[in-house]
Amino acid sequence: MRDDYENDQVVGLACVHLTKTEHYQLDCFIKQYIQTRNLRSVPDIHEILSSTLEHYPGKPPVMVNELNAWIDRTLGHRAAHPEFPEVLERG
Repeated sequence: MRDDYENDQVVGLACVHLTKTEHYQLDCFIKQYIQTRNLRSVPDIHEILSSTLEHYPGKPPVMVNELNAWIDRTLGHRAAHPEFPEVLERG
């Protein structure tokens, strides 16, 4: 592992890593998760996700695909395909 990656790790879930060198803040991740799961209409979804993420068992650095999978399993959501949302609804 690269030294700069090891030294630049964030404690807790302040950010989510896209790659070893790219990351984004947790609030941006939550917005992206809501959009990709088509959850805008779910009441208090931002607060639900925030409180759920407080119980994430992993340790930093946290990769976006790992966190997406954990939330999907924990809350039972799945990604929506922007061109075929009804296919996933019936699935």
